Order: sequence, then structure tokens, then C-alpha cells
Amino acid sequence: MNYLLAAKMRYYHNDNSETILSKVCDSISRNLSGCKHELLCIFDDIINIEPCCYWNRNVFEQTDKELQNLIVQNPNIFIDDEIFELFLAGYNAYMQVTNVINDLSGLNDSPAMKNRQYRIPTYVSIVEGCLTNLYRFIALILNQTTDKNYAATYKLNPLCEILNKNSFNKLTDAVNINIRNAINHGGIVFKEDGQKIDFHYTENRRSVSSTLTTYEFDRLINDAYDTASAIVLGITTFLNSNWSIVTVNTTDKTFAAFSLLGMELSVPSIRCRYISESACSDQLNAEFWIANTDREYLIQTAVVLSMMIYSRYGDYKKYYISFSSERLMTSWVRFTNQQIFDMLNKHRELSEVLSEAIGNKEVMIFTPSTEPINLQEIKYFRFPNYQCDSYKISQIEDASMPDRKRLKCRLYIGDVDEREKIIEILRESIDWLKTVKNVDSPTIHHKNGDMEADALYITVYRYDARKNKELYPNNSNFVCFADYNQNGSTTLLNGGLPANIWSQFHHEKIGNIDIAWREGKYLTRHVQKIGANSLCPCGSGKKFKKCCRGKGIFD
Repeated sequence: MNYLLAAKMRYYHNDNSETILSKVCDSISRNLSGCKHELLCIFDDIINIEPCCYWNRNVFEQTDKELQNLIVQNPNIFIDDEIFELFLAGYNAYMQVTNVINDLSGLNDSPAMKNRQYRIPTYVSIVEGCLTNLYRFIALILNQTTDKNYAATYKLNPLCEILNKNSFNKLTDAVNINIRNAINHGGIVFKEDGQKIDFHYTENRRSVSSTLTTYEFDRLINDAYDTASAIVLGITTFLNSNWSIVTVNTTDKTFAAFSLLGMELSVPSIRCRYISESACSDQLNAEFWIANTDREYLIQTAVVLSMMIYSRYGDYKKYYISFSSERLMTSWVRFTNQQIFDMLNKHRELSEVLSEAIGNKEVMIFTPSTEPINLQEIKYFRFPNYQCDSYKISQIEDASMPDRKRLKCRLYIGDVDEREKIIEILRESIDWLKTVKNVDSPTIHHKNGDMEADALYITVYRYDARKNKELYPNNSNFVCFADYNQNGSTTLLNGGLPANIWSQFHHEKIGNIDIAWREGKYLTRHVQKIGANSLCPCGSGKKFKKCCRGKGIFD
């Protein structure tokens, strides 16, 4: 047995395929003789993950039955790159929607806000991103069985008509074309604070409207989603039984071929998210989600995956394997073509190659976070905004470190132009911001909680316009940058800006607040002789004589 084959056997040893296949057979009431590696994770998703597992049985049975009938009656049917990419697009969109449903459906937002952020975009994503691609996948298979030109059909309504005429009618029952049209054409009105939604659309050249309560719209979303789940399961079952009709050339460097390799490399505990070439085409990148974040396991897995990828695409100079999970920052291992060749052919020991890669700084494995944290709180946490008659604070961001609680925000002061009033607003804003709660990071622990912030970075603007947020001296909407530090010593060099821009501002220190004014008119000059060889007060790290001396800022 060669080394690669042995490595593959070890890799797939714990894929749990027998248990997954048994559960699939029980769920669909059919006996499947085996499961293709490429399809294992799709089966696992649809059977075991909520809400995927609530698939519509009638839709599944019709999808499976009619596709099987087509192959029996037309044994020359094939699925090429174009057709297979439609399935991939539909499935990928489906999994993205699954994450949206799991993350957002339970939010306690107001009905109107939930309509805008969740219901409307989720329904569109299911219908347009998922079902339309899956319908077209079936239409292109049907196109091989008829003289009609179904290949020219891309739009949802004609695709529904094709399926309805070819015994796939149950697949379209949950799709409301009129609701989709109303959404796409801006015909939506929220009523009763969002508890009801009016959908306005044109039907037979007449202006028509229908009203759904949020409960009814949620049911419409769920029905469309359960239909998508069933179609994905039906197509996957069909492909599993007829894999030979998939004619994608797996040695090509196409999206379909890379995706097939990613599906082949995936097991329930290690999911390939993407395979792609680098911009210069000399490196192949493979990104994985992984459950086991032990350092040695990650490195061993990277070795096996790099060999498997190399055996398919052996002409790249480098192979980049990255891993991440909910508690692990993106970690990676990169091997050269020669290193993988040497490992596969036992020209060098694995330990020698790994030592070389580590020495070349081609291995970066982070320690996963094991802090006892509330992942649900982190997922749904939102910073508050603050507004009063004279100013508002928004877009608060966390910039904390393990030993320092740091927050960034934007402060809008309108037409306030008096220096003392601006400073008063800054102080009030700091007092409010200091005790704003932040939460921990799931991957790297940082200081968090209700305690007073160690540092605050406040960018002050006049108005909250979409444009004019640049921190440039010629941006009249920008007023100043304030750097508050509890201990009076900043950790943010040059306000995070290039030194040549930072040096053009007008700097002063008021207590434990460093202010960089855009305009010199706000600056109160303090008489202080600064030595030529002293560090420049602007914070550049350069000597005063090499930086701001002679510019009228500090002298």
C-alpha cells in the first residue's frame, strides 16, 4: 500500500459515513448501497442539521422519482460543468440562507426591523439564490430529453412553468411569484408597525395587492426553505445513484472541478470552504472549517490534505492549507511542491519537512480560545448608540487587547463650532463611552465587561453623511480625533494614520485626552520649549527636529 493511499484511509476512517448513510436510508425510506465521498456532507447537513432536517417529503419524493425516471428513459443524460455549477450555486446559497435563518430568525427586533433585516432578504435569497438555480439545474437535464430549448430559460416564472409541465409541479408550490415580484419592484408597505405587510404587484396588467401578517410571511419563508431542502436532498440522492453521469473533468482548474475536490476532501468534522488559485496562479489555496483544533492534529491534517490536493493538481509551486473554527483564529500551513513530493515519495521524513516549513515561517497555528464564554451572547451582542440634542455617538467598535479595554466610535456634533463646547461634548461622550459594555472574542481573549475603558478613540465629525469620512486636512466634515487614555499614555501611534498625514493636524493634550484638530483655530497653544532631540509630541516616534519643528504646530 502506498503512502498516499494509507493517509487517505486514515483520513476517512472517522468520517462517520455508515451512520450518516443509515440515517439517510431511514429518513427517505430507501436503501442506498453506498455514499460518494463528494456527497457525504450534503447528506449530513440535510439529515442532521436544523432547520435543514424539516424537508418537505412530497417535494423530495417527486424530485427523486422524476429525475430517476428521466435517467431510465434517457440513459445518455449527462451533467457537465455548466449544469453541475447550478447545483453548486443552489446548494451554496441554501447553506448561506440556513446560517441566516439560524442566526436571525430568533432575534427580538421590532417587527418592522425584522422585516427589513430578515424576512424580505431571506425570502429573496431562498427563491432567487437557491431555488432558481436548482430549477435551472433540472431544466437543463430536461433540455436533453426534448426538442424544446429550455437552455435559454433563466427567469423564475418561466422555469416554474417548465417544471410544472414536466411532472415537477410540487417543487414550485411554495413559490409565490407575486410576492417575489412585489419585493423586487419595490411594492412593499409595512403596516401596523410592521405586524402586517402589503405586497403590491401587477397581475394580468392589473395593479393588485395582498396582505400577509408577519406570522403568515414566516410560514411562507419556511415552506420555501423546506422545499429547497427537499430538492437538494432529492438531487443529492439522484446524483449518488447515478454519479457516472457527472462529466466534470476533475483535472481542469475550473470552479466546478475545484468544488468537486473540496467536496471530496470534506468530512463532517472537516469542511472545505473553498479552493482557489492565488492571483499569480502559482499557489493553490484550500480553506477548511475544522472541529478538532489540537495543534498536532492540525499539522497532520494539513500534511494529508496537501498530499491529496497535490495528487490532483501537482503543478503549483506552493500549497496553502488554512483552518478556522468558532474558537480558532485562521491558522495555516504552506508547503512547497518539492516538500510534498519528498513526503509522498519518502525522500525525507515528515518531521524534517515540517521543521523546514516551520523554520521558513510557513506554519502559523494559533492556540484556540478555551475561555468560558457565552457564544450566543457574543453572536447577538450589539453596541448601543447614543443621541441627545447637541450630538450623537454611533458605530462603536471594539479594539480591546488582553490587558486593555479599548473602544472606537464616531461622534457627530453638527454646527457646534466653539472650542470649549466641542471639548465639553468630548468629555460628556467619554463619560458615557467609558462604561459601555463589550464582550469577549471567541478566538482570542481580550479585556471585556462593564469596567471602565482603558482607552477610547473618538473621531469627531459634523454630520453623519455617507461621504466625507476621510481623516484628511481638506475634509471640512472632519473636526478632530480624540485619543482618551485612562493612564494618560496612548497605544495608538499617529491615531492609526500615516505619519505624514498625522503631522498636518494640530495637536494638543488636555488632561488624559490627546486631540488632533483638523484646523489650528481650535488649538490653545501651551508655551513649552521642546528640545530638538526630544521625541516629537505628535507621537510619530521621531525626534522633534526631524518631524514637526518649524511647522507651527508645537513651536
